[in-house]
Amino acid sequence: MTKKEIRSHIKKLRNALPQSLRNEYNKQIYHRLSSLDEFKEADMLFTYISFGSEVSTKEIINKAIQMGKKVYVPKVEDGGMNFYEIKGFEGLIRSEFGIMEPDSQEHHRYIAGLSDNSKILMLLPGLAFDKYGNRIGYGAGYYDRYLNSHSQTEWVKLALAYDFQVMNQIKVNKYDIPTDYIITDKRSINCKEYKIDNCETYENLC
Repeated sequence: MTKKEIRSHIKKLRNALPQSLRNEYNKQIYHRLSSLDEFKEADMLFTYISFGSEVSTKEIINKAIQMGKKVYVPKVEDGGMNFYEIKGFEGLIRSEFGIMEPDSQEHHRYIAGLSDNSKILMLLPGLAFDKYGNRIGYGAGYYDRYLNSHSQTEWVKLALAYDFQVMNQIKVNKYDIPTDYIITDKRSINCKEYKIDNCETYENLC
C-alpha cells in the first residue's frame, strides 16, 4: 500500500472503534506508559493534545502536571511548529483545524538548549508505525521538520497507538524521524532493539 492508502485504511479502522473499546484501550495504553521508566524519570513531557480518534493524551497530560513535570504542547505558526508550556487545559484556543493549541501570547515557548540537561520525553502522533520505529504521520511533516532542526539526543521519542496501527514494515524516506518506543494497548515495543537489515525500507535513501 502507498502512504496515502495506509493513512486512509488506518483512519477507517481507528474511526470505527466503539467508544467503550476505545476507552478500554486508552486505559491500557495509559497504564503501560505511566509504568515506563522513560515517563517516570522525564522532567519534561512534549505531547500533542489528542484530537478525534487519536489515542487520548488528556489523562497523560494531567498526570504529568500532577507529578510536577513541565508539559509542552505544539502550536502551528509561521509555516512551522513550536512547543509552549501549559499548566493545564485552561487558556487553550481552537485552531482552524479544530485542534486545541496554546496561545503564544499567554504561554512560554520552548527554546532548545535551555533545558539544563533535563530528561525530555516527546510523544509523537502518527497513523501507522512498524517495529523499527518508522512512522507515517498525517502528511504535513511538521514533526519531522521540527525534529530535524534539533539534536536527536535532545529527547526520547515515543508513540502511542492502538495495536492495529503497528504494521510489519512501512517505507519511509531519509527525512522521516523514527520513534524510539511504541506503546499500544497490547504491548510495549523498544524500537531500538530492531535493526533495519534491508534498504527497501527506505525510499530515496539506498
